[in-house]
Amino acid sequence: MSREQKETVLRMLADGYDRHRIAEAAGVTAAQVSAIAAHVTMGTYGAPTLDAAKLQVEADAAAPRALPANLRKEPQTILQPSDSKRTPVLIGDDISDGQPVFWDPFPPTGSANPHVLIFGESGFGKTYATQCLIAELATKDVPSIVFDYGQGFALDSASAGFTELAHPVEIYASRDGLALNPLQIFSSDVHGPLNVAQRIADTFARVYPKIGIQQHALLREAVLHVMNDAGILERESRTWSIDPPQFFRLQEKLAAYAADPDFPKRGIADRLHSHISTIFVFNTFRSSGVPLEWPIMLNGQNRTFILRLQGLEASLERAVTELLLWNLIGFLESLGPGPLRCFAVLDEAHRLSFSEGSPMDRLLREGRKFGIGVMLASQQPGDFSEVTFSNTATKLVFQTVDAAGKIARLLAAKANVGLRAETIRQTISTLPRGICYLTTANTGRVVSVASMDQRAAALKL
Repeated sequence: MSREQKETVLRMLADGYDRHRIAEAAGVTAAQVSAIAAHVTMGTYGAPTLDAAKLQVEADAAAPRALPANLRKEPQTILQPSDSKRTPVLIGDDISDGQPVFWDPFPPTGSANPHVLIFGESGFGKTYATQCLIAELATKDVPSIVFDYGQGFALDSASAGFTELAHPVEIYASRDGLALNPLQIFSSDVHGPLNVAQRIADTFARVYPKIGIQQHALLREAVLHVMNDAGILERESRTWSIDPPQFFRLQEKLAAYAADPDFPKRGIADRLHSHISTIFVFNTFRSSGVPLEWPIMLNGQNRTFILRLQGLEASLERAVTELLLWNLIGFLESLGPGPLRCFAVLDEAHRLSFSEGSPMDRLLREGRKFGIGVMLASQQPGDFSEVTFSNTATKLVFQTVDAAGKIARLLAAKANVGLRAETIRQTISTLPRGICYLTTANTGRVVSVASMDQRAAALKL
């Protein structure tokens, strides 16, 4: 057995998986898992990884639980920055007159909504501009949670200015896992476990298109059964405050359905189990992962959190992102309506679904009410629907091809003051690096994006 296999076995033993599930994940036999488990129990396992595993178990026991149940009853107050910090964010200089141009996401003086859309071809400044906006938001005590699928926000290649202003914290979600439970019930879930079951089933149906109506219904049923096994009953709201079962119990339930010769939907369960098995193989949501404590993260002044998701299979990236966004939405809704509390930043946003009922659709339509802004970035304008265009009050467009003029017409329609549609089409197709066509506050203009060094210098004045 290799060292990596031993570490996998030890980690999953600490998480409470059964030996057959561990054997499958680690590529060993169930007997080998049992042998290691016995040595762990007796304290006679001599490999160095055991000490690390024991320390991890102890650390998990001492660490605060992610999203504790009492948040559903007594939501923690998220500290808000003083009004003196709620000043507009610098975008850059208008190239026509050299005057500074700002974006104001703060109600009541700011845009109709705080959401931002950024797109343009690779190499023309899209990611850098996103970093600049995040950094300035951090200086105003508005934290950002960045979903990073590549290397765009890797700190080893980030500018010194970004590190200085944004104080980024990297969380290696794909490698270390997350101590966050998608089966959490929030106060906004008026039907308790049924809301959770519908949310999980809908998410998997969006991510895995092969899931049909029968599989969708069975997945919803499985979630309810798992919750019921933990004592959380659909018709007894007093049980909804019980800690939810671990997420991997859902996979065990589906496997049990598929293995039961008397289960009437055995074939459906077997196919469903195969479709969604990836998320359980990678075991991203586990008790030994990094705790995502939204109250701590949103109260952290001058902070940016980068969730590193690269390394996960493509469909799993989408599933993990949706489940994380649902959890964040649930927490913020449990706090009730409020001022701007944070931004969710999604680079390479084309990976996500913007369909009706998705978390992105919910955020774009209702996020402002609960204090969350969305910043979306992608290379192609076609990655976004017209609904996305209409629900993002601010847009930064870097060089992009718009042969049919569709994007130019949408941009012209969102600005009372600015260029005509045909002029916009010609302009955005030839913009130099670092120059964007900006629409905000119903005004469109060509802007040279201020550098990180310029921002740092201005903030020190």
